[in-house]
Amino acid sequence: MAELVTEYMGLALPSPLVLASCALSNRIENLQAAEGHGAGAVVLRSLFEEQLESATSALEEELLGGAESNPEARTYFPPQRVGPHDYMSLVERAKRALEIPVIASLNCAAPGSWTEYARDIEQAGADALEVNLYAVEADPAVSAGEVEARYLEIVAAVRQVVRIPIAVKLSPYFTSLANFASRLDGLGVDGIVLFNRFLQPDISLERMAAAPTMTPSAPAEALLPLRWIALLHGRVRAHLAATTGVYDAPGVLKQILAGAQVVQLASALMKNGIPHLGKVLAGIEDWLDRRGISTLDELRGSLSQREVSDPVAFERAQYVHLILSQNI
Repeated sequence: MAELVTEYMGLALPSPLVLASCALSNRIENLQAAEGHGAGAVVLRSLFEEQLESATSALEEELLGGAESNPEARTYFPPQRVGPHDYMSLVERAKRALEIPVIASLNCAAPGSWTEYARDIEQAGADALEVNLYAVEADPAVSAGEVEARYLEIVAAVRQVVRIPIAVKLSPYFTSLANFASRLDGLGVDGIVLFNRFLQPDISLERMAAAPTMTPSAPAEALLPLRWIALLHGRVRAHLAATTGVYDAPGVLKQILAGAQVVQLASALMKNGIPHLGKVLAGIEDWLDRRGISTLDELRGSLSQREVSDPVAFERAQYVHLILSQNI
């Protein structure tokens, strides 16, 4: 039987499947179920920059006697529900409950004192930290260079205060993604997670207002991380993690062939349940065994851009060929 043990950011994982940061990953029983069904690691639900800011405001209000606090206000956090403290507790409880690595997650968009919480997360026992750079850059006065400089400042600040491995989760919206990934590599990040999905607002015609929506990823969305993992494999030192649109064993195997070290699952488990992990692993093992492949390392990156006979398949020439051949 094929061996699925995987190294990710210096951590030993029993499989390449990782429970991604999502609604499932903030309950200990879900984390235990993921481990029981074959997850190699778990990423806890993100601690958001906004939670840190709200927690600070709530603490200040408490110290001032709450003279102007309003418990019904949308931004009010009662002191007993301060998010960061609950998050550190989640990290500690997860570490006690699990044998597999526990990866914490910080969701941030601007440099700030919240980097202190990165140190707290390390002290709480997290095996690694995923820095989620989630921001819709819509200010026309801010250049791409300024945005990238801000993101690099965030990552550098976190790298400076913690010793545990750091992964950076990116969106695909960079003019030169390969260059930015290389610059992250230069800061000493251990992993790059591709890609973040921005939640897209809708418009309610009945209420004549913007309406937030949350839809699961679709399998077709897996092609975007597949392409970029294939392009980046072997060109950056950091391990590459695929996420978005992967639902089954073939989807996982494709990402590994492109060069992914691990594959993070969220929507697939939200839709099919955590036991779906076992079905995915069984499919991977069956495929490997039928081909006489004993380890994932034999497979990883064998169809990256650097290895295939037609490397332009991942670039523009293939796009032009497809458009012309199908008269699109």
